[in-house]
Amino acid sequence: ELLEMVKKAKRPFIYAGGGVIASGAEKEVLELSRRLDAAVGLSMMGLTSVPASYPLNLGMCGMHGQYASIMAQSQCDLLFAVGVRFSDRATGDLNEYTSKCMTVHIDIDRAEIGKNVSPDISMWGDVKMILQRILDVLPQCEHLDWLRQIEEYKSAEVLPPAKGFSPRAIIEEVNRRGDADTVVATDVGQHQMWTMQFYKFEKPQRLLTSGGLGTMGYGLGAAIGGCIANGRKRTVLFTGDGSFGMNLNEMATAVSQNLPLTIVVMNNDVLGMVRQWQTIFYDCHYSHTTLDRRTDFPALAAAFGAKGVSAHTMEELKKALDEADQSDGPVLIDCHIGMDEKVLPMIPPGRSARDMIVKG
Repeated sequence: ELLEMVKKAKRPFIYAGGGVIASGAEKEVLELSRRLDAAVGLSMMGLTSVPASYPLNLGMCGMHGQYASIMAQSQCDLLFAVGVRFSDRATGDLNEYTSKCMTVHIDIDRAEIGKNVSPDISMWGDVKMILQRILDVLPQCEHLDWLRQIEEYKSAEVLPPAKGFSPRAIIEEVNRRGDADTVVATDVGQHQMWTMQFYKFEKPQRLLTSGGLGTMGYGLGAAIGGCIANGRKRTVLFTGDGSFGMNLNEMATAVSQNLPLTIVVMNNDVLGMVRQWQTIFYDCHYSHTTLDRRTDFPALAAAFGAKGVSAHTMEELKKALDEADQSDGPVLIDCHIGMDEKVLPMIPPGRSARDMIVKG
């Protein structure tokens, strides 16, 4: 049945999630993409399963996904969903989500199959083993028109290039300082989505994030663990002023263990993601999102015995990153950004790609 669907398909798309990484099926997903001429979109938990440099990797799908990834998934006629659970942040309007395509769902958790999306074909088991069986019999396909369309989606990217002291510019500068082995952790909120959009991961298991669990305060402990597990190489934490305040006491652990952490605090003085929703969907009626705190994060870092620096410009950020690169221990960089910076594009909850918001 699967092979018959592949024969009919002209616009195949692979939606890869955390199950790909859990089963070690990264090579199989790449080969599936090459064999089908299929674009690849990723869930947040599957983000590192395909190198960012792979031409058919269109980035994250869903509510805050990349424009090309959202558009390609919305127009595909065959959807390979591999190791994903079809969360509401990924699907939007379920009535439209798979209305144009045949669907194959591969997952080890039987409870996920048919829970949110009813696939035409389901395969229950280990992703790697199933993909190997599929690749044993899957022919080489050519979809040149689809590849041209994908290139058009990529060239029509709606996000503006990094300029000024913006979240994108900050993340891209940090990205340039690292390498493919750098472990990156995040907390939860806007900074988390910006990291998914702008940091270019080349290797699996280099991203530590709590995904849909939404646990503010997760990041610092995760960065500590990731740093130790990765041979005490310099590790990056992207966090927000709200999230960092949840678990900043772990700075004591980072200092006592003398761990080389670069802690980038996206400090906008608000709970940014909630404020974004209140701005867009609640006509700027703000409630409990302005923190009105006066925490001096660099001074706090110094009190714990770490290095702390404030940055308001790219020049100050670059200087702070130079200091971090030359340090053996944790360095906190307090990046002051505007409170109305937004994560875009954005698909409103329960809506589809045609309702995508691309401007703030």
